[in-house]
Amino acid sequence: MRLVLAIAAVLALACSDAKDPPSDAGDDRMGSTTPDGSTPQPDAGDRLLPHAGVTIPNIQLGILYVGDDDAGAPSQDTEINWLVGSPYWLWLDEYGIGNGAVIASTRVPMTTFFQNGDLDANGLVDLVVLQTRLFDALHGDGDAGTTATVSLPGANAYLVYLPDGVNVALGHKGSYTYQTCIDADGYHAYDGVEPYAVLPPCQVGRTLYAAAHELTEMATDPQPFVGWASDVDVAVNGGEVADLCAEQVFTYGVWLTRLWSNQSGGCVP
Repeated sequence: MRLVLAIAAVLALACSDAKDPPSDAGDDRMGSTTPDGSTPQPDAGDRLLPHAGVTIPNIQLGILYVGDDDAGAPSQDTEINWLVGSPYWLWLDEYGIGNGAVIASTRVPMTTFFQNGDLDANGLVDLVVLQTRLFDALHGDGDAGTTATVSLPGANAYLVYLPDGVNVALGHKGSYTYQTCIDADGYHAYDGVEPYAVLPPCQVGRTLYAAAHELTEMATDPQPFVGWASDVDVAVNGGEVADLCAEQVFTYGVWLTRLWSNQSGGCVP
């Protein structure tokens, strides 16, 4: 099956003054308000539009940890299950999103998930190659000689934690390669069958803040820019629910991302 790539990325603050964003990713500089340093105006109105109305009303999340215990991300099941079932998550209610749950997780060795040649000498994997490996792991393809290696029944979206030393090449501009943990602390995408989010092995990438950013956007806009997104903000900051308020807030006892509210005409909580 041909994989259709749609991607929205979170670009780290470290790159904000250095390089233009890649053409296939929204520029969302985590840790700041908006790229030009301004804050959304209170009278901004309904910045998020429903487009075709594609959302995940009740996310049933499967978590995939790539890498063995000594190299893979530590389990985040408890934290992520709290997140999607929390009162914080219900700030998305105005977009038709209710609470969800983590229904299953699994850990897959790198040698099972990746094939020879997938990673370059610096541990970079191309984002399309990573998407193909994820698709193969979930579904398999007998004609292509691959078999399903992951069983997460009932999931309608996936969260992938990459192992230490493995990052994603997001795109290129001249001789420069945009990559996670340098230019991005996470991204979410759609492969033609299911939505998924990828969190890399950097300090921010493994925080609940980064997970909240990507998962709230995936729930409201699982096929990027086919659900809730702001047309006027896409080129400026990515245009999704967390992009418009790319700043942290300490709430419910943890650091999370603020979210754009059409009803409030500003950021919540």
